Amino acid sequence: MNPLRFTRRNLLRGSLAATATIPFLMDARRVVGQTAAPTRFVVVHTPNGTRNALFWPNASMQLPALTAGLADFKNKLTFLKGIRLNDSLQNGALGGTLGSEHARGTGGMLTARPLNSGTQFKSFGNTTSGWGSGQSLDQYLVGRLNPPTTFKSMQLGVHVRDTEVRARISYTASNQPIPPREDPKDVFSALFGGVSTDRLTAQRKSVFDASIAETQRLMQIVSADDRAKLDAHLTALRDVEQRLTATAASGGNSACTAPTMQDVDLKVDDQYAQAGRLQMDLAAAALACDQTRILTFQWSYSESEHLFQFLNVSGNHHAISHDFSSSGTNYDAYNKIQTWYVSQLAYFLGKLDAYKEGDRTLLDNTVLLWATEIGESTQHDLTLMPYVLAGSAGGKIRAGRLIDYGSTKHDNNQMLVSIAHAMGADDLTAFGDASGATGPLPDLA
Repeated sequence: MNPLRFTRRNLLRGSLAATATIPFLMDARRVVGQTAAPTRFVVVHTPNGTRNALFWPNASMQLPALTAGLADFKNKLTFLKGIRLNDSLQNGALGGTLGSEHARGTGGMLTARPLNSGTQFKSFGNTTSGWGSGQSLDQYLVGRLNPPTTFKSMQLGVHVRDTEVRARISYTASNQPIPPREDPKDVFSALFGGVSTDRLTAQRKSVFDASIAETQRLMQIVSADDRAKLDAHLTALRDVEQRLTATAASGGNSACTAPTMQDVDLKVDDQYAQAGRLQMDLAAAALACDQTRILTFQWSYSESEHLFQFLNVSGNHHAISHDFSSSGTNYDAYNKIQTWYVSQLAYFLGKLDAYKEGDRTLLDNTVLLWATEIGESTQHDLTLMPYVLAGSAGGKIRAGRLIDYGSTKHDNNQMLVSIAHAMGADDLTAFGDASGATGPLPDLA
């Protein structure tokens, strides 16, 4: 019996076969490349737009009031200034006939397609619509990349509480939205129920030990050229093992550790922060444990009327966001809410950045899109969307800068194509409605 074929079959029985199998000796470099840290795609949505004057940095990346809380990560951020929603999503601008600007900005965020016509959803200005009319980018990547993870994608939310079009950003197809999971206990059970992280670590160590021992044995019976290739594979195996069991830079937690759960009441607005913190911890753990590589995260819903008593703010977020005054109680309240959301994003980025993956971090190996459904909050604007990328997709995005496209606006279709390229779908040339421009954004890589 051929010893090489026999040992490969044995190794394929292990739970980490995708990373632990012996390479085909004639092409070891290709297999070694597969052991590199995976690239992840994450979307974080916060509601009710922004204030442009307080959002965009200057060319030197000096961050103004609403984004100053991200200063620790500015070298890993890319502000995309000059992205508009395509013509099909503009739909007559303010007062369009298929859903409010909030609804269109939500449904088109990851689909770059308009809403379907319909009367089931009535929103601002008494406009009506149906669901989104196409597949979202996250679900396109699921089908295109077929990631070898327990969850092909995950959708998480915090107090979303809404079942309308304004509360759905992920679509498998037209009229097929995916609701986010809102209960941290449900998410915890899905991710970690039934298998303790200690047991998971022990299982991984057992497979790696067997794989390394088998590789070392084969090195004694193959040619010098093949020994060199096996040695490269052995180095890659050890790198994967170290990455999966490494200690995070902060807190000393294992890179694949289930967070501690606590009780939260999803009906109580004042527990918004606690629920959000649990969901962010779970999202980071899901990515670090390679339970998923594609994840969307929604705070509340677009057009959110969430209450922020814990910030000493009176009134609901949506009403506050459309106060046209340039000063006063609501002006300050809106800034306080937006600054709080940025602090939550900073916490999540810090979690991702704490996981070391070789000479990079999990955040470095991620392309994270931070988005909201409209631009300038008082205008329901869809022509200057406040889109920010975090991470560099493993070096594919040149981060730490503002890209200002000036008067040459680019459609969100192009941004989605660029993200697909960063995730490995390099040959994608168009995504979304035909009214949008094709190809990727210039100057991103």
